[in-house]
Amino acid sequence: MRNIAAVLSLATLLLLQTVLLVVDSLTVLPTAHREQECTHHLLSNRRTFIANTLLTTSAALLQPSPTFAAEEEDEPTTNTGRNGKPFAPLDALLPATRLKLWVGKIYMLSKDLSNQNDRQQQIMLQQMNNQLSNPPKLFQGETIPKRTNTPTAQLTTSISSANKDQYQMNRNGLNVGDKVIAMWNQADVERQWGMLQYAESKREEGNEMRAAFNFYARQLSFADEYVLTAPKDKRKEMIRNDALPSITAVIASDLDRRDLYRNQFLTAIDDAVAEVAYQVRLKPEEEVVDVTDVVNLVNEAHEACENWFSLIPSQDVEEAVAAVMLKDAK
Repeated sequence: MRNIAAVLSLATLLLLQTVLLVVDSLTVLPTAHREQECTHHLLSNRRTFIANTLLTTSAALLQPSPTFAAEEEDEPTTNTGRNGKPFAPLDALLPATRLKLWVGKIYMLSKDLSNQNDRQQQIMLQQMNNQLSNPPKLFQGETIPKRTNTPTAQLTTSISSANKDQYQMNRNGLNVGDKVIAMWNQADVERQWGMLQYAESKREEGNEMRAAFNFYARQLSFADEYVLTAPKDKRKEMIRNDALPSITAVIASDLDRRDLYRNQFLTAIDDAVAEVAYQVRLKPEEEVVDVTDVVNLVNEAHEACENWFSLIPSQDVEEAVAAVMLKDAK
């Protein structure tokens, strides 16, 4: 029965896409937009965009259009207040901030580990093991939005309205045959998006640290404009070649970068937990204790965490740290 329901859901989605095709062919006038459908961007490598773009955060502030910014400005302009970075409510940052403070304590212990004698190293390793074995409760009253958690949602979970608008824009100017192909591609992207959401919900269930990072990322607010920060010659070249990234591509690149740092942290902290636990079990009188791997792994975890937080407005981080420390002091 589940298989039948899934097939029916997919058939319904394809029928709706066909209806949209008819509407597009009747109402949309040709434009100067790209003539190729770019439906693969959700799953492709989009991290290169972030090197050349800086997201603005407030649509209420007047920002130059990408073309104007690239042609007229020698230096990129940035928004005041949050330095042009996307942001989320303070409560969304509290779980990750508790994680940041916890990692900071372990990092401080590891900094002097290599300079200690064997006896002192064993004491410090035990302290680190106690910390790593007992991470804090990251969610303390914050409500975790329910993600996609049923197999049928792999077919029914929709992509964002911004992505749909981008697909609509990319279809402008295409002939009927190309529109059919483009809409089939969009349906496939939406199906894959649902699958990714379902898989991520399962990973979050068993990893509160992962959930803390995602909790913030899912609540980010992005503007509908961005400012290029590439050199002036590069900006002009991008305009001439019609190579300016779309808003959805820039946002996807930003989210990819956050996911990259998150994954680096999770890998490093898991390895650090295992390495410290192993070193604690060694007997100094029988085996040589080598703390090099411990120090390196903790450094990697700390650096990845700091990199993730570097994408957040500094004033928001400061407020979140103050709020967590105040609550812990009570």
